[in-house]
Amino acid sequence: MSYVRTRLGRWFYEERGAPKRDGDPTIVLLHGLLFDGGMWRKQVEPLSALGRVIVIDGPGHGKSEAPPRFTLEDHADALSIDAFGELGIKKAILVGLSWGGMIAMRAAIQHPLRVAAIALLDTSAEGETLTDKVKYRAFIAFARRYGVPRWFVERELAPLMFGPKTLAERGPELLTTFTRTVNGYPRDGMARAALAVVVHRKDVTPKLRGIAAPTLVVCGRDDRSTPPAKSQALSAKIRDARLEWIMECGHMSAIERPDEVNAVVVPFVRDHIARG
Repeated sequence: MSYVRTRLGRWFYEERGAPKRDGDPTIVLLHGLLFDGGMWRKQVEPLSALGRVIVIDGPGHGKSEAPPRFTLEDHADALSIDAFGELGIKKAILVGLSWGGMIAMRAAIQHPLRVAAIALLDTSAEGETLTDKVKYRAFIAFARRYGVPRWFVERELAPLMFGPKTLAERGPELLTTFTRTVNGYPRDGMARAALAVVVHRKDVTPKLRGIAAPTLVVCGRDDRSTPPAKSQALSAKIRDARLEWIMECGHMSAIERPDEVNAVVVPFVRDHIARG
């Protein structure tokens, strides 16, 4: 298994494909909270045909180590300095969903010379409301102590993660896989990551104008976790950002509607690899 050392512990990663030309940016895939790099399995093949692809398990998720306490800004530094340094990545195209999109934005703000382009799927630049922070802190405390039982997934998490059409079509299969996956993570690590993402997350909206990297914004029309208005706000604030909708789709667009996501993300990545 392959690991990269960072200030937030060792991160597991998988690598596919190879650059077509010297200097081509590396495609880096960043997953959402409570998921891992496996959520990108439908995107890896078409993207690896374009160049080198790195899929990273975030801190406390998948096969990565439990991190110390951290902020999203710390995470962006660990990615852009530590991980990119060890992996020999001089410039990257970042494709991030939810938590991953939050890190992609911060990397583009904090380390602009390392970022060639960003695709932001179902994500937000804003902080959470006080009411939601209290609710999410209670969720985190429960999961840290008891894990994430199936009834909790069905009642609390599934409506936030998946759209109604997806749940009607594939609900039992997705919920079984999700429950098994999330209970495989170290509880302390998952809790620290969740606190960074949904409790301590800062609003970076005022900094979006400073993002120079070409940006694609993608959102499921039925996303309840980061509703469409948040993606509209991103595309309005980031210079020349393009907004694409995925119909009949909730928060986990890359899993729910992979073909539709690939139809907009793959050409975007191809264009910006071609531009160097």
